[in-house]
Amino acid sequence: MKRKYEIAVVSRGAFARTLRIYAPKKADRAIIMHDGQNVFRDEDAAYKKSWRAIDVLKSENIKNTAIIGIDCAATRDDDYLPFPSELEEYGVAACGGKADVYADYIEQKIIPYLDKRFGFRFYGMLGSSFGGQATLYIATRKNERIKAYGMYSTPLFFNAKAFGKYLETASFDADCFYHVYTGGNEMVGRIQDENLLKLASQCFVDDSFKIVNELRKSNVADIKLDVVNQAGHDETYWRTPEAFFFKRFSQF
Repeated sequence: MKRKYEIAVVSRGAFARTLRIYAPKKADRAIIMHDGQNVFRDEDAAYKKSWRAIDVLKSENIKNTAIIGIDCAATRDDDYLPFPSELEEYGVAACGGKADVYADYIEQKIIPYLDKRFGFRFYGMLGSSFGGQATLYIATRKNERIKAYGMYSTPLFFNAKAFGKYLETASFDADCFYHVYTGGNEMVGRIQDENLLKLASQCFVDDSFKIVNELRKSNVADIKLDVVNQAGHDETYWRTPEAFFFKRFSQF
């Protein structure tokens, strides 16, 4: 596929990221997606599997929605996780804890930049894996410009104690739409030990229900929860819920 989007580099002091922007002429709203390299083309994606966002928009005949992919950097794990990881005893390297810097960048630099350039009326946000954590955390900040949040395959178990404690006092905008998705085989092909594989995959499912329970505590009514038993952990599985999220957002 030829590139059908443009690239811009937006800086907030020393914090700069590349944006991949697909904005149809009729677009009056936009969905911000993390891991921008994975949003449009398989050739650019980290594992050669992308969201194929333009194809999904076209298949759903959506013409009023732009897609903004924010490329991740080498500091991705630090940027996306709001609290440090808690799995060092399992051999997972310490990471995370700087999501406020990333969230500030989106709210104070990216959204104003897009407002000025395109005049979008409002935004959605979609992220998967650690990007789902970033999306969930940003949702608690309740930015009035963001009306919908998609959190796919979100592993809260990476920092369960700290994130859990935070969610005890955090709240969400009850007027927004939230789409929570996970697969039942998230770690297939990544973990070889059968018992650990079952445990990790169940953690993803449990965390999705935890997210929904937290949303309900804030009296959120507009929630869609999808658990797909055979689905794994990559963009090829996330394209189906992505299509639903795009369509739902386009109808606001």
